This record gives sequence, structure tokens and C-alpha cells, in this order.
Amino acid sequence: MTPREQRPGTGMRGAGYVQVVLVLVVVGIVTLVALRLFERSPMPQVGPGAGHPARAVLDRVELQVEGMSSEADAAQVEEAARRQPGVASIRVDLSGGRAEVAFNPAQTNPDQIIAAIARGGFRARR
Repeated sequence: MTPREQRPGTGMRGAGYVQVVLVLVVVGIVTLVALRLFERSPMPQVGPGAGHPARAVLDRVELQVEGMSSEADAAQVEEAARRQPGVASIRVDLSGGRAEVAFNPAQTNPDQIIAAIARGGFRARR
């Protein structure tokens, strides 16, 4: 049987398989080279107060908050504090009238957090 007499679609099956294998080999080599280059690249140094707040050294302050009478008020205090750059987290205790704030001291301080809460309509103090 000559190549022209073969059934349609059966003559080039082997060539397609070889192309797929070659593509996979090339992708594997490129991936290995990229990983080697990544391993050799210097990692940026992150010191205190730099980068994401989770990587920074965080301070905590407990504040007395006056004027809260509902969960909506507590949520408003949380939102006001979170708008202050450097505030990583806040936990408000409505029944105790307190707020515990974790913050990045390189970006903010307790007085600025107190001022942010005051802008939200509540009085806070240490």
C-alpha cells in the first residue's frame, strides 16, 4: 500500500505525537531555567515598618470608646479606625466600651487612631 492509498487521517499520527513531546520538553526546560534564575535572584530585605502590615512589627493599643450603644456604632468605630493608614486590625468590645487596635508604628500612632475614631463621631482615649 502506497502512502496515497492509506486511509485518510492515519498517515501523520506519529508526527503529531512527536510535536507534543517536543513542546512538553521545551516547556520543562524553560521552567527549570526560570526556577534556577529565581533561586539566584536576591530577595528584597524587609525591615520593621516596611512592606505588608503582617510582615511589619505591629504595636497594640487598647482604647476606651465612648458613645457606642449598638452593633452599628461598633461597626462605625471599626470602619473609622481601619481607614487610618497603618491599622492592621481592630477588635471592638461594645459591652465594655473598648477597642483593641493593632497598628504599624511606622505608619500611624495611637493619637492618629484616636483622631480617626473622633472623625467617625465617637470619643476615644487611652
